[in-house]
Amino acid sequence: MRWLRSVSQELKLNRLINFVGNSLWQLNCPLCQRPAEGILCKDCDRQIAAHQSPQFLQKDCPISPQIPLYSWSIYDGAVKRAIATCKYENHPEIMEAIAEKVVNRWRQEPIAALKNTVVVPIPLHANKLKSRGFNQAEVLARRFCDLTALPCHPRLLQRVKDTKPQMQTKTKGERQQNLSKAFVVSRSPQDLDSGNVLIVDDIYTTGTTIREAIAAFLAQNITVKGVIVIARPQFESRSPKFNTK
Repeated sequence: MRWLRSVSQELKLNRLINFVGNSLWQLNCPLCQRPAEGILCKDCDRQIAAHQSPQFLQKDCPISPQIPLYSWSIYDGAVKRAIATCKYENHPEIMEAIAEKVVNRWRQEPIAALKNTVVVPIPLHANKLKSRGFNQAEVLARRFCDLTALPCHPRLLQRVKDTKPQMQTKTKGERQQNLSKAFVVSRSPQDLDSGNVLIVDDIYTTGTTIREAIAAFLAQNITVKGVIVIARPQFESRSPKFNTK
């Protein structure tokens, strides 16, 4: 019976070691600071999931007849707080957690079968990147590509104009002027595996940033197949107005 008592004691010791180890190394949720088994705790994860858009493809707001917009959620509540916490409180891991949700919706869309397409995040200017330490759109894009096996080209598009935040602009004309010629494409289509791109960003509001990025790609004869964002504000339904400028 000694061997039985020995095994029993060893099992209890292993349980104690595991319990202590889990307690010491378990990370807290970056949104509420409560213990989390993953990046987010279950409660915060549920709150974010509750803001998922009914439709991933935003039929009321295509960017142009050829370029669809895909938005995973509504920019409000827990989603808005999660994005702000990521960007301004140094928690890029939040983008990785949300990227997994975006990919789950992406896989349900016919466009997910696209081949010969690369993923490009909206870049930050070098000054802002140095200040923040990371580009949240790039973190999102890289995790998206990890899960979809699409190539990620975070340096293909570069922001050469140090623009002020769009929320600080007051008129449509000011927003357009703020971002005019803000982006350049660093390589020609011949340097890519494909001349097709998917643009990835965290938030879509007026669309000015995205349209300036698309213009930079079109100038290099690179086709934008679609735009994927985490969230967009919930607006009243309106007729789409196409503007390629």
